[in-house]
Amino acid sequence: MRITGAGQRTVKNRLEGKNAPSGANLVELARHSDEVLETFLMLAGREEILTMKKVMDARDNLVQIIELIDSLVTSDLDEPG
Repeated sequence: MRITGAGQRTVKNRLEGKNAPSGANLVELARHSDEVLETFLMLAGREEILTMKKVMDARDNLVQIIELIDSLVTSDLDEPG
């Protein structure tokens, strides 16, 4: 409700499948929810974009892991042994 400004009744109707969000609301939902974005891309037949998004997400996670490893190794080297 906060993301799109939709009222409680509108959200309830959407969840029950009675109504669909407007294009602008769908864009806002996709902007804030990876699940909405991924579902939209699958339904639109754009699996290649979804695949690339997953590759980039995995890359970002690997970068964070490498940075953590580097900080641990660096701190171990700095300690007198």
